[in-house]
Amino acid sequence: MEYKCAELTFSLLVFLTLVRRWHKLASRRLGLPYPPGPKPLPVIGNLTDFDIENAIETYYQWSKQYGELVYINVLGRDMIFINSAKVADDLFEKRWQNYSDRTPLPMINDLMGWGWTFGMMRYGESWRKHRRMFENQFKTASTRAYWPTMTTQTHMLLRRLLDSPDNLDEHLRHNAASTIMKVIYGIDIAPKNDRYVEIAEEALMALGQAAAPGAFLVDILPILKNVPAWMPGAGFKRKAAQWKKTLYEMRDAPFEAVLAANARGAASPCFVTSTLNTLDPKGDMDEQMTLVKQCAGMAYAAAAESTVASLASFILAMTLFPDIQEKAHRELDSVIGSRLPEFTDRPQLPYIDAILREVMRWYPVTPSGMCHMTTEDDVYNGYFIPAGTAVFGNTWAILHDPEVYPDPLEFKPERYLTEDGKGFNSTPEPLAAFGYGRRVCAGRHMADATLWISVASILTVFKIGPCLESQGKPIPVKPEFTTGAICAPLPFKCSIKPRSETASRIVSETAFL
Repeated sequence: MEYKCAELTFSLLVFLTLVRRWHKLASRRLGLPYPPGPKPLPVIGNLTDFDIENAIETYYQWSKQYGELVYINVLGRDMIFINSAKVADDLFEKRWQNYSDRTPLPMINDLMGWGWTFGMMRYGESWRKHRRMFENQFKTASTRAYWPTMTTQTHMLLRRLLDSPDNLDEHLRHNAASTIMKVIYGIDIAPKNDRYVEIAEEALMALGQAAAPGAFLVDILPILKNVPAWMPGAGFKRKAAQWKKTLYEMRDAPFEAVLAANARGAASPCFVTSTLNTLDPKGDMDEQMTLVKQCAGMAYAAAAESTVASLASFILAMTLFPDIQEKAHRELDSVIGSRLPEFTDRPQLPYIDAILREVMRWYPVTPSGMCHMTTEDDVYNGYFIPAGTAVFGNTWAILHDPEVYPDPLEFKPERYLTEDGKGFNSTPEPLAAFGYGRRVCAGRHMADATLWISVASILTVFKIGPCLESQGKPIPVKPEFTTGAICAPLPFKCSIKPRSETASRIVSETAFL
């Protein structure tokens, strides 16, 4: 029975691939070529060229070999990688009407249930409603209302690092979760084993596995989503069903808790309560409440892992590059003195901003970008781009372009500064780290503010470096990162110590756990 099912599945794959390929060839506009790329094999196309374990390096090498635009075809599915800021601007920004859709993503959206998040949602009126509601609360000016919460949560992080510096990953995760839960839901999470945090991390871990390009065959051949879960090879459906339950609990549980607290008059000010106050009483209240719930759930999903990954990369960089840390200490000492930084100090701390920019560029959290999709046939620089093409902004290649960022693999905050170090030069900010076009991260201003206060505060009071052997010799740290949709440092050991007795006292007197 298993042999017959496998044989039938393979035959179906071949048939569908040939049909799809014939249709593309028949409709290619004016006989124009596709963009350059690795040579495909018959039937399966470039399936064997996918290297999920080394995706960053694979796509980067393609950019160097084939140029700004790389085309591949996997089992009849067209994919394009954009490898330069210019092409990304030309297509995602100037032709946004054709490049703002999302691919259907049967595994993530249909089977795992992420279709309600506007980050994954197809472009259209529903997406616009979600996006508008979210951005109204998290525009640059609006984030000021959340500065006190971000500052308080950062002080709590400092205290945890002071008390138990060896538990770095635990502290970074707790800080990200506590900040987001307080800002979005007004909820204070438990110091350990918080249920809201546990379910969110389970949901995000599953998303990370599924979001890597080529991770599940069903995203290339959507018809597979209809196979029974008991069928051999359909383990992805059983996984998806369990992941979906976790996701819905992540979305619903904290929202219901806020509604209950709000009904008692006990809810803390937050995104949910603020947005509820803006609802139109004459409109469809069920629809509006669903929008609020889904925007809130999307905020946690979008921010948690990326915040942890970015701060871990920052700690790693400070461990590896003590001279950069010393320059930061000097700037902070001259401006801040014997207190903790505040958001109003930011204009006087350009080197801290430069460090943050370099953290975002050095190892971007989403190195392959989020997938866009064309809705119509297009022609760019003489190349044909069919409707329905999955288009990736290759963030790694764009932010490691040696023409824009010389010595791109080096961590050099100075690349953004004028010679006197008091201002910024013309080197572009690494905005590609937040996405492209209409799909740019809606919470980017919130993320930027959260990361800045964390980086500035940590450097004000701590000295970070490698751990020492018993003989006092530094233990080498090798920068290694995860693969897949999210790029984060693999676990590493480092030393985090107060810079002085004064620094230790400031932290102890500011944050109480």
